[in-house]
Amino acid sequence: MDGNRPLAIPPLLRDAARAVILSLAVGVIGVFFVLGTRQLYVEAAAVENLSFDDIVPTPVEVYHAWQQYESLLLEKHIPTTMWETLAGLSIAIVLGVVIAALMDFSRLLRWILYPILVVSQTIPIFAIAILLILVFGFGSGPKITVVVLFCFFPVALNTFAGLQSADPELLSLLRAMGASSVQAWTKVRLPAAMPSFFGGLRIAATYSVVGAIFGEYITAQYGLGVFLKRSYSSFRIDQAYVAIIATAVLSLLLVLIVNGVERLALRWYYTSRRGGWRGPGIY
Repeated sequence: MDGNRPLAIPPLLRDAARAVILSLAVGVIGVFFVLGTRQLYVEAAAVENLSFDDIVPTPVEVYHAWQQYESLLLEKHIPTTMWETLAGLSIAIVLGVVIAALMDFSRLLRWILYPILVVSQTIPIFAIAILLILVFGFGSGPKITVVVLFCFFPVALNTFAGLQSADPELLSLLRAMGASSVQAWTKVRLPAAMPSFFGGLRIAATYSVVGAIFGEYITAQYGLGVFLKRSYSSFRIDQAYVAIIATAVLSLLLVLIVNGVERLALRWYYTSRRGGWRGPGIY
């Protein structure tokens, strides 16, 4: 027997260890699920003098609240939120793609930027909101910055993953044909990253409206966040539902726009996938 050879673990023992670890993970999730659900039930049951009608208004009440503030919402609050959302999302797209490209081009930049990206998502937005107000004042700057902080991470990470998933055989073929690094990047890596980029953009689009409202909730003059805050302050739950529904509709519209642009920009991708699929499916 070779003394330098590492001791091999029998397959049966390895499978048993994997089963034990997975069982422990499922058990931990199950325990916290039961404890968390019980805590929610106990705390909800402890609140007295609060009926279902107090927290869920009727559709007629929500509609009347919409009619009451329709002009103010359409002329002030929703345009302000959409301006901050679109401006922040556009900056996040450019910033995310540039960061992903830098990490893809240079391994040194990848080692430097990747931890910074992860750390940037661990900082509570509320903790830096006051700093943003000191830097940008009370205008749209802090809200746009909050949207950027919410949205650039999924765009950067998904685009980088797409760039890294480029077909190595195509890259080898281009190198054999004498293509430069820039040509290989634009001909192979960038097209390969497009589906992942749009996947990240779809996530960012859903976060963007929420990010703008979060920024407005801290301080603003107009916006859905201000409208929501004032509704809760005056105990107008029907008004709060108007802001919630408007937020959901705006987020859904942004996701539909991203889906439409993706279908137009990646016709080659969906055509090739549909051509390779021989049975019924979703394509």
